[in-house]
Amino acid sequence: MDRLFMFESYYIVMFHVPVLFLLVFVNTLIFAKTKKSVLLTNFLILQGILVLWIVSKLLKTFAPDAALKFFFVICQYAGVCFLGTLFIRFAYLFAKDSLPPKKVMGVLYGLSLSMFFIIVTNPLHHLFYSHFDFWGDSFGPLFYLQQAIQFTLLLTGILLCIRAYFAFFGKKRIHALLFAAAILIPIAANILYVFKWFKLLFGFSPPFDITPVSSSISLAFFAFATFRLELFDSLNIALERALLDIPCGILLARGRKATYINKTLQGMLIDNLLCTKDKVLLLEYGEKKRTVRLSFDLNEIQDFTIQNKKGGHIRVLSRPAGKSGAFVRFMDITEKQAALDQLKSKNDALAAVNIHLSHQAEVQRKLVEAKTRNLMAAEAHDILGHSVMLALSLLEMARLSDRLERNIYISRAADMIKNSLPKLIEYSVENQELSKSIFTRLNELAKELSDMSVIIRVSSAEIKLSPESTDTLYKICRESITNALRHGGCGKIDIILKGDEHETRLYVIDDGRGCEKIEKGMGIASMEERARALGGNLSCRTLGGRGFCVEAVLPASDNVVLQCEDGNLRPVLQPSDG
Repeated sequence: MDRLFMFESYYIVMFHVPVLFLLVFVNTLIFAKTKKSVLLTNFLILQGILVLWIVSKLLKTFAPDAALKFFFVICQYAGVCFLGTLFIRFAYLFAKDSLPPKKVMGVLYGLSLSMFFIIVTNPLHHLFYSHFDFWGDSFGPLFYLQQAIQFTLLLTGILLCIRAYFAFFGKKRIHALLFAAAILIPIAANILYVFKWFKLLFGFSPPFDITPVSSSISLAFFAFATFRLELFDSLNIALERALLDIPCGILLARGRKATYINKTLQGMLIDNLLCTKDKVLLLEYGEKKRTVRLSFDLNEIQDFTIQNKKGGHIRVLSRPAGKSGAFVRFMDITEKQAALDQLKSKNDALAAVNIHLSHQAEVQRKLVEAKTRNLMAAEAHDILGHSVMLALSLLEMARLSDRLERNIYISRAADMIKNSLPKLIEYSVENQELSKSIFTRLNELAKELSDMSVIIRVSSAEIKLSPESTDTLYKICRESITNALRHGGCGKIDIILKGDEHETRLYVIDDGRGCEKIEKGMGIASMEERARALGGNLSCRTLGGRGFCVEAVLPASDNVVLQCEDGNLRPVLQPSDG
C-alpha cells in the first residue's frame, strides 16, 4: 500500500505542479493582454476553479490524516460542484452577449449548493463516498447523480458554445472545431475516468483523476485560439457581431499587422474604392499574412477626405491607440457629399434670391418713404391751404367791418392759423380723425365757415361708409371748398352724397366763375390719389360756363349708414343679420 501510495503521489505531483504553473501563467497573460470585460471575468472564474481543484488535490494527496484529507476534498468540490453552473453562465454570455436570466441562475446555484451540502455531510450518510479513509475511497450512488448533473450542465454549455463558434467563425470551421475540442477534452477524460473505460479502450488506467490536467490542456487550446487565431481582440465576443455589417470600413492595426478587418472594408478593397484619382492606394492588405500598408501615418490622428477613381468620396478617420494599435475607419460619404453639394447649390441660389429680395425691400422702403412724404405733403397742403384760405377770408371781412368786428375777425384768423399746426402734427403722429363720422367732421367744417359770406348745404340719402371712406370724402370736401373759395369767387357751395349697395358718390358744386381749362395742381392731384387709394376715382368739370363740380366715386362699405335730416347727417341703426 505504501509503494502504491508513493507511486500515485509521485505522478500527481509530476503532472499537477507544472499544470498549476501553466494555469497561473496563461491566465495572467490573458488578463494582462486582454480588454477587461464581463466575459473575461467569467472565464477567469472558471480557471480559478481549476486552480482550486488542482491545489486541493495536491494538498489532499499529502494530508497527514483522514480528517484533513476530507477537508481538502470539500475544498476541491467547492469548485467542482459549481463548475457546471458557472460554465453555463460563461457559455450563455459567450453565445448571447448577455447574462442568463436570474431565475434560471438561481435554480442552478441552488442545485450546486445542494450537491456541495451532500458532500459536506457525507460522514453522516455515506451516499457520496460509500467508503473514505486515509488510504483511499469508493463512490456511492449520489456521486454518480452529481456527475450526471455536472455532465448535463457541461454538455448544455458546450452546445451553446458550439452554436456561437460556428456562427462566429463562419467559413473558418477549423477554428470552431479547435474550440469545441478544447471544451470536450476534459469532459471526455472525466467520463472515461469515472466509468473506468481507460483500460478498456487504451489498455491502461491512469493512477489519478486526470480531469484537472485535461482541463489545462483545454486551456492551452483556448489560449492558442486566443492569441494565434485572434478571437480575443478582447474577450468580448460581441465585437465581431457589432462590427460585422457596420456601414463603414473598420481596421484594427498593430504595426504592419491587421488584427481585425470587417466585411465592409473587405468589400471596399474588392470594389477598389480606396484608390484615389491619382492612383494612390490608401490601404494595401495581404489576406494570407494579414499584413497592411497604409499611405498615411498611423501614429498621428488622421481626418481627411479623398475622391476615388470612381468619383466617390471616402473619409478616413484614424486614432492611434498606443501599444494596442490603431483604430481606423473608412467611410463612404459619396451620397452625403452629393447631398452637401446640392445643399450648397441651393444655399447659393437662396443667397442670390436673398440679395434680390433685399434689393426689392430697399426699393419698397424707398417707395413707402416717398409715398409717406407725398401723403404728408398732400395733408400739409390741404390743412394749411384750407386754414390760410379761411384766414384770408376772415381778414378780408375784417377790412370791410367796423373797428369792433375787425378785431374779432383778426383774432379768429390768428386762431385759424395757430390751430392748423396742431392738426398737421396730430396727423403725422397718429390719424385719430378716423374715429369720427363724416357728419361730425362736416359739421365741424361748416362751423369753421359759419362767418364766411358763402352758404354750404349738405344733402344725402342713406349711405354706407367705412372710416377710411369717411376720411377720404371729408378731405375731398375740404379741398374742394378751399379751391372754390380761393379760385371760384363763389357765394354758395352744395355738397351732395348719394349711395347704394355698390358705390358712394360725392358732388361738391359751387356757383363761382368756373374754369374752362383745368390745370391740375397739387390739390386736385392729391384728391385723385386719395380716391384711387380706395378703388375709386375723381373728376372735375365746369357746369355750363359757370360754376364748378368735383365728383368722387368710392366703393360702398358696411361700416356706417348716414341719413340727412334738416341739412345735417345722422347715423342710421342697421338691423342685425341674426
